[in-house]
Amino acid sequence: MKAPNPEEIPRSIIKGSGFVNADFGSLGDKGKLLLLDTRCVVVGLGDIPHTVFATPQFSDVELPLKFSENIFEVKNFVFQATFSSELRMKNQFCKIPEWLINFKNIESLILDLVELDDLAFLKDLPIQYLTFQNAKINDENRLIDAIKQLKQLKGITVNNKFSANLIQLIEVELPELVLTYVSEE
Repeated sequence: MKAPNPEEIPRSIIKGSGFVNADFGSLGDKGKLLLLDTRCVVVGLGDIPHTVFATPQFSDVELPLKFSENIFEVKNFVFQATFSSELRMKNQFCKIPEWLINFKNIESLILDLVELDDLAFLKDLPIQYLTFQNAKINDENRLIDAIKQLKQLKGITVNNKFSANLIQLIEVELPELVLTYVSEE
C-alpha cells in the first residue's frame, strides 16, 4: 500500500483560542454535539438539545430551524462571557443578558465571568442549582436579595472569588440552601 501524499490529505483548520468545557459523561453514549458556533454550543441528548453554552453574543435568530422551537426548553444552561481563553485570562466580565429569561425551563445555571448586579430579573425561572464561576459582585446585599427571589433554588456553588463574609451571609440568610465551595487555583 502506497503512503498518501501529504497534499492529498484533507486538513481542517480551527481558528481561535477558545474552548468550551462540556461534560458528556452524565449523558452516557447518547450525548452528542449538535451545534458548535463562536457564540453558542448545544449539547444534545440524542437529537434533543440538553445543555446550551452561550456568550452574550448569542442570538436564537441564527440557530438552525431544527433548534428554533425546542432550544428554549433546555434545563441546563452555561452562560459565560467568552469562549476565548485570551479574554478569559483578562477577566473581562459581562452583564447577564435579558434574553436569558426566554429559557423558561432552566433548572441548572452556571454563570462564568459575569457581573451579578442583575441577577434579580431571573426570579421567575425554575432555577434549582446555581453555580458562580469568576463572578463579579458589586453589592453583596443586593446579591443575597436576588438569590432569595429564586423560589425553587436548592443549591449554590461558589468559588474563591466570593469573600468569606459573603459566604457566611449566604449561610445565615439562606440556611435551607446547600452551599458548595469549590477552591480554584
